Amino acid sequence: MSKLKVIVSRAWPAEVEATLKEKYDVQLNKNDVAMTKEEMKEALANCDAFLPTVTDPVDAEVLSAEPLRTKYIGNFGVGFNHIDLDAAKARGLTVSNTPEVLTDCTADIAMTLMLTVARRTSEGERHLRSKSWTGWRPTHMMGTKVTGKTLGLIGMGRIAQAMAKRAHHGFGMKIIFSDPYPPPAEVI
Repeated sequence: MSKLKVIVSRAWPAEVEATLKEKYDVQLNKNDVAMTKEEMKEALANCDAFLPTVTDPVDAEVLSAEPLRTKYIGNFGVGFNHIDLDAAKARGLTVSNTPEVLTDCTADIAMTLMLTVARRTSEGERHLRSKSWTGWRPTHMMGTKVTGKTLGLIGMGRIAQAMAKRAHHGFGMKIIFSDPYPPPAEVI
């Protein structure tokens, strides 16, 4: 029996690509250059499964591919607002994503950004690399601490909850939030 044909829109982690090679007749994007709409339409006409990423606009135009061989779109990412789900459904396609796998990673990045702004680390790094740093001075590049501050969150979904946990337990921050559908009290 022949293997299913899979086309991957961008470079994926090496271990994932190795597994795809083992299990499928896979076409990888070695150059990691975004596919054009025409290339995506061609892919849909020539594979059983198409694996895009969150930056690939799989819209109604792309999904209008003729002939349509693809039966499955497996998105690499949590989001799926770049895929026209109505058009996919109308074409009888199954669409999946990778829900909840990036909650901690996204909260870590949000915490990094907050600390970077507060402590001016990006500015300091650029200052150092440009050889402008002349040594420590009491008032040079003073930032602010986040410890004990108040963090306001708009929405209290999974990522906000993970961020609140880091901020409160790691930095003693007070957490306030606004959400029309607040989580249960034991989460807050």
